[in-house]
Amino acid sequence: MRFNEEEEEQKENERNLQSYAIGVEFPPQPQHKLIVGYALTSKKKKSFLQPKLEILARNKGILFVAIDHKRPLSDQGPFDVVLHKLTGKEWRQILEDYKLEHPEVTVLDPPDCIQQVHNRQSMLQDVADLNLSDFYGTVGVPKQLVITKDPSSIPDAVRKAGLMLPLVAKPLVVDGSAKSHELSLAYDQFSLSKLDPPLVLQEFINHGGVLFKVYVVGEAIKVVRRFSLPDVNERELLNNHGVFRFPRVSCAAASADDADLDPCIAELPPRPLLERLARELRHRLGLRLFNIDMIREHGSRDRFYVIDINYFPGK
Repeated sequence: MRFNEEEEEQKENERNLQSYAIGVEFPPQPQHKLIVGYALTSKKKKSFLQPKLEILARNKGILFVAIDHKRPLSDQGPFDVVLHKLTGKEWRQILEDYKLEHPEVTVLDPPDCIQQVHNRQSMLQDVADLNLSDFYGTVGVPKQLVITKDPSSIPDAVRKAGLMLPLVAKPLVVDGSAKSHELSLAYDQFSLSKLDPPLVLQEFINHGGVLFKVYVVGEAIKVVRRFSLPDVNERELLNNHGVFRFPRVSCAAASADDADLDPCIAELPPRPLLERLARELRHRLGLRLFNIDMIREHGSRDRFYVIDINYFPGK
């Protein structure tokens, strides 16, 4: 089973690189290879820079070079692209200074832009402001509430906000850790006080147990289906109590692309709708390497919701 997951991860990395190569505009490189300096966490490096990926990159004229954190960035390279997924004020300042000295280098992506999607209070704001609606459908965000402290105040805050149970609880900050991707499903008012702020509460929307992960790399878009939380009916809502925790939902191991699904549930969102959404978010977020987690409201063909946005996503 583990072997199959690793094989699937390698295949997905190869697909992501192919999208990366065609989706991002770089300065012309007529005489030398495209040199990508990378600064990644050890976990991200292990999952992303698979041997097959590096071979594929070399065959396409792309060379990955590790950035040495112990040396000034300006003393390294030259780079055509800086690919990174690190956090912290010091690293952000290093990148900002480097970009000022080397405006010709493509930095994926600007640290200030990435910060916006590290907080679930701000990550969906651009989707809400966009209020996308056209011939192909509508895209919105679930009604949500931010709780920063005092768990005992959550039931009253939920009532005042008019949120309907069940509620999905997610950590407020997305820092790349496994914990930041955990979520809980709260079925009743009493269980809300057992949650652990800071967090975001989102109204749960039945979506047939299938989530669409929309990978955006420059102008390239790739969509995959993943299994998600199952629908909740009124009977289950009455009979279930407490908080149910889910360590990680919609990872690569939960692929639903080959599953025998109801066509109404499995049908991918319309391509023109995704292209417009991706184009608008690239502009509003200032990012070129991210993914959008979308669901379709069960029983509807054209009503979609964005529930998460991730920078430089994994599997």
